Amino acid sequence: MAAPLLVTIATQRSGTKFLAACLNGGAAVRSFGEPFKPGPPDSPFPAFAIGWMGARPGFAFRNAEMAALLEAFLDSLAARAAAEGRIAHLDVMYNNLGAFTGAWTLPVNPEGESPLCRVLRARGAGVIHLVRESLAACVASTLIAGRRGYHRTTPLGADEAGLRLSADLAAAERQMRGILAARAFVRRAFRRHPAYAELTYPDFIEGQGLAPAALAALRRLPGLDGAATLAGAAALRPTAPDREAVVTNWTALVALEARVRAETEAAGGSP
Repeated sequence: MAAPLLVTIATQRSGTKFLAACLNGGAAVRSFGEPFKPGPPDSPFPAFAIGWMGARPGFAFRNAEMAALLEAFLDSLAARAAAEGRIAHLDVMYNNLGAFTGAWTLPVNPEGESPLCRVLRARGAGVIHLVRESLAACVASTLIAGRRGYHRTTPLGADEAGLRLSADLAAAERQMRGILAARAFVRRAFRRHPAYAELTYPDFIEGQGLAPAALAALRRLPGLDGAATLAGAAALRPTAPDREAVVTNWTALVALEARVRAETEAAGGSP
């Protein structure tokens, strides 16, 4: 049986780093952040994949080979966490969900399916789906974070109050539709998965820690029910609490979200 594993699936700007910091502040979980995020050669997954494929000269990116690579990488994270007496945790962003498909794969897969989701279900991983209901807030926060920084540990300064930005509505619409589609995809992929919890941002946060309801939901995931100290405090602060003032076309962004949701629902999707 695979070692216990926790995975947070979310879009950007929905509290993943805050949750991971809180989990790292407890005694039960070791969070490895976003190991699949592209980065320098020493990033966790690229470095592992280079070594794995280098030791297998015949590696041909077949589905079974990709699944074995992914399993081995997750095992390596679980082993590192277990050495500390903890359970491994990682963040998987929505735009990771199409990864790890073999080179010999037709472009159409069953709804709610991907090699990554399939491996997580087969392992019995605890899946935490973080949802930020406001699409306009997702877009605005992403825009503002590009100027103020993505992971703040200090409150906003007086010199930052004058920031004004305008959202590209065409780009915002693409982002909103992508978030809705990926959110529905995750819900389909794990609708029968017994170890699944959905938390809403910012409701899962209380002060600099996790709200009691969020802690209760997490304790129902594999390996966490008996943890004496599941989570601690996070130093991270909101990047865009003033987004309605900063984004000069905020009203248009909200109206765009309403239209996108209505069109998605009319097309039979989940708004």
